[in-house]
Amino acid sequence: MPPVAGDHPPVAEMAAGPVTVTGRRALLVMLALLAASMMSALPAAAHDSTTESVVVELDGERVTVNAAVPFAELGYQDTSGDGLIDLTELRSQEGEVAPTLVETVRERVSLAVDGEELEIAGAGVPGLSEVGSEDAGSANVALAFLTSPHDGDVAEVALDWAFDAPTPEVVLSHPDGVVVGELGEDDTVTFTLGTWASMGSFFALGIDHIRFGPDHLLFLLVLTLAVAGTTIDRATAWSTVKLVTAFTVGHAISLCLAYFDVISIPASVVEPAIALSIVAAAVLVIGGRADGARPWIAGLIGMVHGLGFASSLSSLGLATSQRAPALAAFNIGIDVAQTAVVLLILGGLWLVSKVLVERMAWVRIPLAAVAALIGLAWTVERVSGAVA
Repeated sequence: MPPVAGDHPPVAEMAAGPVTVTGRRALLVMLALLAASMMSALPAAAHDSTTESVVVELDGERVTVNAAVPFAELGYQDTSGDGLIDLTELRSQEGEVAPTLVETVRERVSLAVDGEELEIAGAGVPGLSEVGSEDAGSANVALAFLTSPHDGDVAEVALDWAFDAPTPEVVLSHPDGVVVGELGEDDTVTFTLGTWASMGSFFALGIDHIRFGPDHLLFLLVLTLAVAGTTIDRATAWSTVKLVTAFTVGHAISLCLAYFDVISIPASVVEPAIALSIVAAAVLVIGGRADGARPWIAGLIGMVHGLGFASSLSSLGLATSQRAPALAAFNIGIDVAQTAVVLLILGGLWLVSKVLVERMAWVRIPLAAVAALIGLAWTVERVSGAVA
């Protein structure tokens, strides 16, 4: 009997091509396992790296700097031989390190305001870096120093940083706002102050929060899988745009409400909820109940993710005068990055559907299953961390 229009070809006919059904499924499983191993190796959350940043503060006539610095670079020694320094070791060596600390900082750091280099006037090590644990020890200590006075308003700040740092990110805080930058390959960064500079830096920060946020990336993948039917066409693209737009509106609303203290939900609740949203969305895809995914559902989940964005943004301490433009730039950066990610996913699914398989279910289900497992692992990890 000839096949009825719309029916799938018999398995024997599907297996007659250059790649058998079994071979295709095996390849998909391998790709899924590879994706799982890559994603599981990433940190469970990437919402707040600012505790590892070099923080430069302009307040009054002097510049103060706080940063995480490897203890050995300041002259401290690991007396226990475990490769770390604990609080007891730190305090016992303060008398030896203190006399040379300012000179050590001067040798490795140069800071100029409007082209005039400022002298390092004082330095101290208040404790271990937040990157480490006081009980288990840390590879870094918290370095704080201040400069000689400077005159007048500041238009430009240049930093030359020769210490090793957990992250190249540098946060410049001044009375009118915050600018975020990164040390270049030559270990220098130059900041231009002003509203446009702050907006530009927060636009880039929004992009980075998607690029380096594995949980948000994974949810965008599942969101796209929810509307990827038997084919990737204009209708699929339009449905995806509607869901992503609803997700964007949701996280923009909650981000603003949380940052302006209208609502306040602790990270110990928000972070597991974000991971759990990945599991829930993936289960809908696996169960075949996501084909009619509604934008309002994506919007509600977006509100949960927006609270995660807010926890990171609030750690930068935006000045009141620049909250609105910085928030707008941050949201736009997130939206631009999300759009790019979804387009890449759609392009990849379209390519796979044309080259590898005839049925999108063979792609959607394995990928959704991997996403669900990763999301579940992150949920357990974050709940355990919150309880501990």
